[in-house]
Amino acid sequence: MAAWGQTGYTFSDGGKKAAYQLSATEVFSSRQVVPSARAVSEWGRGKVYTLSSASAVNKVRRAKSNRGSIVPVFYYKGDLPSAAKRAAISPADRARRMDGARRLGTPKLLVHMDDSRFAELAATKPTGMEKSLLDGWILVVFADAFAALDAADWMIRNGGWEFTPVFARESFTRQALQRPVNDSLYPKQWHLTGTSFNLNMKNAWDQVTGKGINIAVIDDALEIKHEDFINAYPLESGYHHNFKEDGAPNDPSPRSETENHGTYCGGLAVAAGFNNIGVAGVAPEARVMGLRYVGGAVPDDASSIALSWQPAGIQTHVSSNSWGPADDAKSDGRVSSLQLAGMEKAVTANRNGLGTVISVSCGNGRDSGDDASYDAFSGSRFAIAVAAAGRDGTQSSYSENGMSVAITAFGGEYQPPDVLWSTNVSGAEAFDLKAANFPTTESPVNYTDTANGTSSAAPQVSGAAALLLEKNPKLGYRDVKEILMKSAEFVRNGGGFFFSHSFGAGLLNVSGALALASNWTNLGPLLTAEASGTGGPIADDASLRSVRFDLSSARIRVEHVEVTVNVKHANRGDLGFFIESPSGMRAIADNRAPDDGADFADYTFTTPRFWGESAAGVWKFGVLDVQENGTAGELVDVKIKVYGTSP
Repeated sequence: MAAWGQTGYTFSDGGKKAAYQLSATEVFSSRQVVPSARAVSEWGRGKVYTLSSASAVNKVRRAKSNRGSIVPVFYYKGDLPSAAKRAAISPADRARRMDGARRLGTPKLLVHMDDSRFAELAATKPTGMEKSLLDGWILVVFADAFAALDAADWMIRNGGWEFTPVFARESFTRQALQRPVNDSLYPKQWHLTGTSFNLNMKNAWDQVTGKGINIAVIDDALEIKHEDFINAYPLESGYHHNFKEDGAPNDPSPRSETENHGTYCGGLAVAAGFNNIGVAGVAPEARVMGLRYVGGAVPDDASSIALSWQPAGIQTHVSSNSWGPADDAKSDGRVSSLQLAGMEKAVTANRNGLGTVISVSCGNGRDSGDDASYDAFSGSRFAIAVAAAGRDGTQSSYSENGMSVAITAFGGEYQPPDVLWSTNVSGAEAFDLKAANFPTTESPVNYTDTANGTSSAAPQVSGAAALLLEKNPKLGYRDVKEILMKSAEFVRNGGGFFFSHSFGAGLLNVSGALALASNWTNLGPLLTAEASGTGGPIADDASLRSVRFDLSSARIRVEHVEVTVNVKHANRGDLGFFIESPSGMRAIADNRAPDDGADFADYTFTTPRFWGESAAGVWKFGVLDVQENGTAGELVDVKIKVYGTSP
């Protein structure tokens, strides 16, 4: 995979190095046909065109007046198998790995500079600049993606610049399976009304219904004109947004009956209640804003806008996210600095500093050997990572374990009666699509009986957060997370909280959370303590490589612990990791499936598992090669950072 300028690029993404490979023979376009392509494949709501040679791509690059929507294709090396590994796996697996590692160039570069340096870029012919959500970093805009690539090469040749392209990537919805079945709506919503395991709603709706609370649903689309979304803001409000290329910028509505994921997820959170039709969301009188984002390659700066969404004149109380990187046990789960900056802005600036509560599904890759610990999006300390349970209260077969899992709601299973009822894209076409795939469907037009996955669990937590914020509007985003975890119990840690790697703190308990919220004293200012450790060889004999961090002077009641680790290993799927607190409690990231990915890994593990414990004492980080196959590795470096409040 040679490139015309250089074989590979290393960029600085918000100060963190990230390596990419530029494809010599591929370009992407979502709107125009690239002539003379020798192969074409669908990807990211467009097509990847493989041209005959690097010179053919270079010809496109030189055709400055006729490039249109054609953009260069990169591959993130953190998810890119080596040439030898690519040759050893099946064509189908190879295609999936390449799809997961693919990134698209955009017309923007994220540059570490202040406004005064903009003039120094005159030779690159920028068309403008924009502020980013990262302090000290500016978005420099060019005429098109190839012009941005030309500017990147110029900056590398001249030196003295720290930057990264703003890439577009593909994210994936997190439903385990769509399988329409049907019955009579609210009585069929066993997660709310069942006589066995349920969300323990009790008299919750006699107290609060989400009135006055706004929920942003970021997904593939949201049908805001659905008959059961009477609490959605009108289109003319300007509170919705479409980040995809097709359709009006302010309209998040589906463009086809297949864009149904966001509508059923949104229904589980905010479908209107007490209106004599359909289903009810957990927060049946909350207001909803739709952000059409998932499905197709969308630039990372759009992610930052979506995740920090708060239109002028209103507050975004809750953000519901049932999407993330592929659940294939292969991706290193890295999120970009712009995505993280969007999340950080949401929790620090939105709601007048109290922060938007961000719920994120933890992933459906358990059958593939995936572990939520490796997903830096759902695992972010700014988010609430949500796992899924079945109707019988056991872990859903697809729901991932992981040290980042905070709480569990219902996702059900694959077959009735263990699926969830919710809203569906309206109309006969959507109904006919459902009926054609599943002739036994029982749900009426405009509804579905196929909802499942951690995609279904996250919006239930979003709805519960809305109820808490109506009950006590002064709660911060950290307070909501602690209340939800404290009211759900499993295995007790050293701080008096209950945790498991399957369920987090336990099953969502709406009535219990509301009882705690009534007289809650908000958590104090956020404090931190950190330390770094040295690396060393990782033996191939299941022996432990451990690093000790002495935080004896840290006077912190723990909320989150974040460990950043760099390792080199030819089969990174062989490796397992753990973090151990001074009390002896461990958070574990199990090794994943045998990996044909890159020969290095750059992981950030974040866990709420030690919430409530004391940070004072010696912390341990361990890595071991659990597969004895003759492959050794190296722990390059590791850093730990503890977040919390004064004891």
